[in-house]
Amino acid sequence: MIEINKVKTVKLSMLDGIELKSATFIDKNFPFHFHQCWSLAYIEYGSENIAFSNTNFLVSKNALQLIPPYSIHKNWSNKNNTWTYKALYISNDVIKNVAKKINTDYSYLASFPYFISYCNSEFEISEESIFKTLENLFLDTLNDVKQSYFQKNADDPFEDILNYLSLNYNQSITLEMLQQKFKVNKFKLQKSFKKSIGLTPLEYLTTIRIENSKKLFYTDVPLVEIALESGFYDQSHFTHSFKKYVGVTPGNYKKNSKILQDW
Repeated sequence: MIEINKVKTVKLSMLDGIELKSATFIDKNFPFHFHQCWSLAYIEYGSENIAFSNTNFLVSKNALQLIPPYSIHKNWSNKNNTWTYKALYISNDVIKNVAKKINTDYSYLASFPYFISYCNSEFEISEESIFKTLENLFLDTLNDVKQSYFQKNADDPFEDILNYLSLNYNQSITLEMLQQKFKVNKFKLQKSFKKSIGLTPLEYLTTIRIENSKKLFYTDVPLVEIALESGFYDQSHFTHSFKKYVGVTPGNYKKNSKILQDW
């Protein structure tokens, strides 16, 4: 019997400590969010819907999807559909290595919201397989000129705010504070930020906090301290937000997180 709504994470020794997540969900709807590193996911069973700012589609078993850092998206399963996948969280240095090999500028690759393809057999988790998969995903997309219109909209007007949120995520931040610091009406900021970035400032801040909290799950830091160090005002707030964005509670996530020296 398949165990549903389950997440397990392992920090592997390969590729500078790449993280592998194995997950199974049913009737799960993740809100718009992003990751701070590259996410390479492989669907083992079932299907998922995925949406970006200007497109959405259904992907099914054997789909490979690579999502660059800060590419805002949401995922959800079909009703009564069990959805099982593995995801690798890959550092920028690994992608830069691949970009150099295929003679492509890294920043250009990072400008795409996603790369997607299907494989004919089960995805093998090895350094050779990962590098080959990344190379093929990039080349297939770059050879298809129709993908070019998917590039991200420029978010230069919000660059200072994005940097501020990324650097100060563990501080108490409100719309009123952003209004005073950046001399912009908070209601206008809320509306224009959502339109341009895809999230409100506080949704963006919550995602940053969730992403940074995950880095502490492989340590002995207690959950209540992880919550506070990540910018949540208490453990209850942390638990509610974490489950909404990750699919399981922080306690469940931490219990199923471990480090493997070899793979």
